[in-house]
Amino acid sequence: MELSKKSLEEAKNLLNRFADFYEKGIDNAVRYATEAMYKKVLEYCYANGIYNHANEVKWDYNENTKVGRVWTTDMVLILNEMGSGIVGANKPHPNPNPAFKSWKYDVNEHGEKGWIYPKDDGTYGWTRGLPSRHMFFDAFNDIKDEIGNIVEVELRKTAGDLY
Repeated sequence: MELSKKSLEEAKNLLNRFADFYEKGIDNAVRYATEAMYKKVLEYCYANGIYNHANEVKWDYNENTKVGRVWTTDMVLILNEMGSGIVGANKPHPNPNPAFKSWKYDVNEHGEKGWIYPKDDGTYGWTRGLPSRHMFFDAFNDIKDEIGNIVEVELRKTAGDLY
């Protein structure tokens, strides 16, 4: 860069282009990381034998706020994430978020005797509950460990020609 009006103007334009590319790269990284987390949650669901409810895992990316999220409102998935009964109390979620700090594993105090429940085929099953399988938690930790690489790749894709 020279110290001339033209050179300074070119440097200013380059910096403005870089700022635009940088913002787009970060947006792309957040979107990509959100979708990658969604796919990892599904992988953890399948690895835990949860096939029938995996379609209830959702993801979205808000273009205005630039925020991505992966979630479910399906109680089967929530019970598998958090655990239930005496089994869940003995193998609880490793780090429940504030919304689940008051989660009660053995609400009806069935303890070791467990409970009987109706099954879809008209018969009854028996359970002492579920351990926490923490599919969302594990997927989040996976993405957290990968986010630096995701951001770097997306920045290179958008701003790479400016280097």
